[in-house]
Amino acid sequence: MSNTPIDRRIAREAASWFVRLQNSSAGAAEHAAGAEWRARHADHERAWQLAERFSSRAQQLSGDPTRAALERPRSLERRQALKTLALLIAAAPLGLSAYRGLPWREWQADVRTATGEQRSVPLPDGGQLRLNTGSAVDIAYDDSVRRVRLIAGEMLVELPRELAKRPFIVDTAEAHISPLGSRLLVRQYPSSTFLAALEGTVEVRPRLARGDDGLVRLAAGQQTQVSLQAVQPPMPLAEQRLDWLNHVLRVEKTRLDDFISELGRYRPGLLRCDPAVARLLISGTFQLRDTDQILRALSQTLPVDIHYRTPYWVTVTARAYT
Repeated sequence: MSNTPIDRRIAREAASWFVRLQNSSAGAAEHAAGAEWRARHADHERAWQLAERFSSRAQQLSGDPTRAALERPRSLERRQALKTLALLIAAAPLGLSAYRGLPWREWQADVRTATGEQRSVPLPDGGQLRLNTGSAVDIAYDDSVRRVRLIAGEMLVELPRELAKRPFIVDTAEAHISPLGSRLLVRQYPSSTFLAALEGTVEVRPRLARGDDGLVRLAAGQQTQVSLQAVQPPMPLAEQRLDWLNHVLRVEKTRLDDFISELGRYRPGLLRCDPAVARLLISGTFQLRDTDQILRALSQTLPVDIHYRTPYWVTVTARAYT
């Protein structure tokens, strides 16, 4: 994602589209028009992604009142939300110093990656986070605890091997995670958390569990999925879970719509799969550094066509035979 400032007009348009489409009365035509606006220019998509990140962070902090303000078409809260969102979108690419004094500064995570970007982040204790595409984390170390909150995306946590006096905690929307080892993998899904212990053991507890109720310990080489209420039984780690560290996407007899959804995490803009070809199965290993090449490979191995409405609006459809 570019670090150049977003034009204020585009920022206002992005905020306006985003607020309009959050309203439950927005129909299919409005959503289609909004998607077309996003696909019209790279900066439109960049502004939209910033709006999504700011909004997601705000809802985590303030909950339903934020959405309620957006639902009232002429409310002062809605107008203020739109104005502030546009200001944040325009200022965000300039870096922390540009929006240090803006309202809702806490919406922005301490560290984030753009679509398709991966990044290594050093931790104050000598450890490291490796962030996958579209990820956002907050890092809070103090005298009593070392804490990392995964707000969005996926990360590999690598901690120093020596014993530390302060506990290390990873928080997600659904789980409290306490690694007793040195390496773990965490991914935030829309309504669940994926967790894998790579070296050493990991303890995990659902957020809605009380005390030690629901506490589960994973041994090295195990993975699980966590909801707000429960932890699924641990199972052996699927090897392909680590493929992203090598910029690879590997699938085996995977539905095409699921594959396109995963590929879309690494490609800016809109990437859609027509329901007519959703059930086709795909297997293979793909290099994520060139998503256009992956799409070309699909058209060569499956009975599908790739339609580029713009470089940022792509649909995989059934092949049209003549």
